[in-house]
Amino acid sequence: MTNDGSNEVHCGALGKLSLHDETTANPNDSSLETKPNIILCDAWYGFPQQTRPRKERICAVSRQLVNFLQWRQCAKFGPEQCQVHLLGSEEDVTSVQQRIAYIIDKEDTSGKCIGQIHYKSNVDIHDAIQQWRNTYSTNDEVVYLSPDASEALSPTAPPPRVVIVGMLIDRRITSDRSRKRAEEYLNLRAVKLPLNELNVKEMCSEEPLNVDTVMELMQRWWTNCDKLEEIHNARKSDKMYVDPSKYREGFVKAAAFAIKSHRDRHPNRPIHKS
Repeated sequence: MTNDGSNEVHCGALGKLSLHDETTANPNDSSLETKPNIILCDAWYGFPQQTRPRKERICAVSRQLVNFLQWRQCAKFGPEQCQVHLLGSEEDVTSVQQRIAYIIDKEDTSGKCIGQIHYKSNVDIHDAIQQWRNTYSTNDEVVYLSPDASEALSPTAPPPRVVIVGMLIDRRITSDRSRKRAEEYLNLRAVKLPLNELNVKEMCSEEPLNVDTVMELMQRWWTNCDKLEEIHNARKSDKMYVDPSKYREGFVKAAAFAIKSHRDRHPNRPIHKS
């Protein structure tokens, strides 16, 4: 939804944020040496072939990915905590890769963001999932994030280690597109983020967040869960599970900070749905 900036989004979690709530991860954490967290960026929707719409789509996708990389660099969240893989046709993936390099060259002379995305041309989504499962000897589920999904991820448990995010960045939102692609075309489980947990005025779990916001939220959420489990294991507690309310708190903080980042970038457009 677009507004003039006079109506502020009300959120108890957002209102209580401070720099001391930031969770930065230690790259030496043993929890990060297991199965990696991966975001599969699905560009297999395809980009337009007409020159102007195609350029707009490439620029929009590239900008969102660079926003995430720049946030991660500034917040000291390393790429080892969350791998990003861009999948699509060779033409589309190469175009995004070149555009990202151009943006980073203009805005980040250090070049630290370069190489933090795995560009995988002509790699099928199911092949990428199977490769991950073979590499780590796991049958863990992979989910496709969609605001139109009928069910939400549980905020009281860690999220799946691999999630798919559609590179759908359009001027107008097309409802149900990502859910149909997940369930009807890819035969994958579609889920939405449990944004209702935030208790944000005018925001619900059906809110279609920006790609960079979703990616930041997921990396923060994974990091918070890993930290929780590390603390739990260090205490050698008799309990065999982490308190579900602690997992919920980890999600709420992750979502609140990610939405705050979005609000800072777009102060006049904090949410999409009215």
